[in-house]
Order: sequence, then structure tokens, then C-alpha cells
Amino acid sequence: MTELQQSKYQDLQSGLPSEISMQLAEVALALGSAEDQPFFTQPFAFFASSYSCLLISAAFTCFFSLQSLCEECESCGCSLAELGVAVQEFGEQNPLLCKQLGDAVAKLTELQLHTAQQARDRVNRLKKAEKQVEEYQSMKKFILGWIEKAEALISGNIIWNSASQLQEQIRAHQSLLRECRGLHGDLEVMGEREAQLADVLKTEGWSQQVKHLSRCTEELQQSAKTRLQSLQDAAKDMLRLEAEVKNLHAAVDQIQVTLASPDLNKLSLREQLTQRQHLLVEMESFKQQVAAVQRCQSALRLPEEVVASLPICRTAQTLQQEASQLQHTTIQQCNILQEVYSHQ
Repeated sequence: MTELQQSKYQDLQSGLPSEISMQLAEVALALGSAEDQPFFTQPFAFFASSYSCLLISAAFTCFFSLQSLCEECESCGCSLAELGVAVQEFGEQNPLLCKQLGDAVAKLTELQLHTAQQARDRVNRLKKAEKQVEEYQSMKKFILGWIEKAEALISGNIIWNSASQLQEQIRAHQSLLRECRGLHGDLEVMGEREAQLADVLKTEGWSQQVKHLSRCTEELQQSAKTRLQSLQDAAKDMLRLEAEVKNLHAAVDQIQVTLASPDLNKLSLREQLTQRQHLLVEMESFKQQVAAVQRCQSALRLPEEVVASLPICRTAQTLQQEASQLQHTTIQQCNILQEVYSHQ
């Protein structure tokens, strides 16, 4: 029987564990002493052979599931208990041989208990490892999702057209950065899980994977922060420019409405002249408003190639031309009215 188990271990390219070898030797010795007792030797030999196979299974769990191994250990425990009773009964006929067999059974029982406990511990470790792997994979999935989202956002072109569009992009970047606040902690936990699982599973490459994810998230986070700052600066400048353009637009519109009013033409020549002269005084503010628009436009923290094509800048240029044209037209009208009035 010992040779059979040694042969099995040799097939597995491993040596027979010393504790199993010793137990089998003692069992063989006891069996040799009991060879004249065929009614007892056969069941004992069968059990010993079966149990030694179980011990091999414990050492090479790739051939049996751990759960099945635990069940086999429990079954062997029951068989050992029955065998112990049989040894006691046999001892009534042969006390000396009973002592040898009893010692062998006791040692096998001890080894069985140890093996069963190891199997249970292994099952518990694997159950715990399963939860840790699920946790690791869940965090990895979330981080990869964030990386994909960050890459898509950061690689996209910034839309500079208006403050509202810039604000929308600012919110998207802020949301992205809020989501990544817990990533550093997740990566630390993933590193801990890799170390914890190394005793149970093959985790080669996990450490490099965590380092790669950490490096990617750090780089993307920094890029997102840089873009966010650029967007915030641009939005701040754009709001100022839009406000100044709005003021200039309102002033130009008001003058245009007044000059186009039918009520103006119903006034006397003197009143029309006076009204237009008042409007010219008001138009002096155009210069200050145009200068304010130009200052805001020059202060824009945007790429130079973008500024010229901005809708707000084209609007500002159009308003400046309209303001200048209004002044020129009103001056001409005043000159004509004054000349007509002087000849009356």
C-alpha cells in the first residue's frame, strides 16, 4: 500500500509527504502483525488505502474540488470512528495486536482531523478570496469606466463660442473630477487585495495593473484640472465681454429707435435740431463703451486663432461700425437742419 501511494506521488512528480509516509508505515506494520486475522485485516487495509488517497487529494486539490474533499474528510471521520469500535472489539481476542492497531487508528484520526481542518480553512480562504476578487474587479471596472470617460472629455475640442457653452463644459469637468475623488483610495485597496490574494490565487501582473491604472488616473486628473482652469478663465473673460457688448448694443438700439421714431419728424425744425444735438451728446458715451469692449476683447484668455472667429467678437465689431455710422449720420442731419433753420 505504501509503495502504491509513493507511486501515485511519483506520477504527480512529487515526494510522498513524511507524515503520510510515517502513518502508512505504521499501518503496514500493524497489518503485518494482523495478517493472521483476515476477518479484520481486509476492512482495515481497505480503509487505510482509501484514506491515504484522501490525503493525496488534500495535497493536490486540482484533482478534486475542495468542497468534495471536505465531504470525503467527514466521511473518513465516520469510518475512523467505526474502525475504532472494531479495534476495541478485536482487542478482546488479541490485546497486544489491538494496541498496535489502536495507535495506528489514533494517528490516522489525528491526521484526518488536521486534514479536514486544513480543507475547511482552505474553503473559507477561497470564499473570502472570491469576495475580494469581486471587490477588486468592481473597483477596476469603475476606474476603467472613469478613464474612458475622462479620455473622451479631455480629447474633445473646447467650444469657446459663448460663456454659457463654457459654463456647460466647466460643469462636465467638475463632475469628472468629483467622480475621481475616491479613485486614489480604490487603487490603494486594490493594491491591498492583490497582496492578500497572492497566497490563494495567481496574481502575477496585478501589481503592474494597479500601477498602470494609478498612473493613467493621475495624468488624466491633472489634464482635467488644467483644462478646467482654462475654461474658468475663459468663461470669466467671456462674461465681461458679453456684458460690455450687451451695454453697447442697448445704447445703439436706443439711439436708432429714437432717430427712427415718427414723433421726431413731427417736431419743429428747431426742436428736431435740439433733439439730435442731445443725441450726439449721448453718443459720446459710445467711445467709452467701445473702448471697454476692446479692452475686454484684448484680455480674453483664449487661443488667438479662436478670438477672431468668435460670434461675440463679430457682433462687437458690427456694433462699433453702427455706432460710428450713427454719429456720422446724426452730425450730417444736424448740419442740414441748422443750415435750413438759419435761412428761415
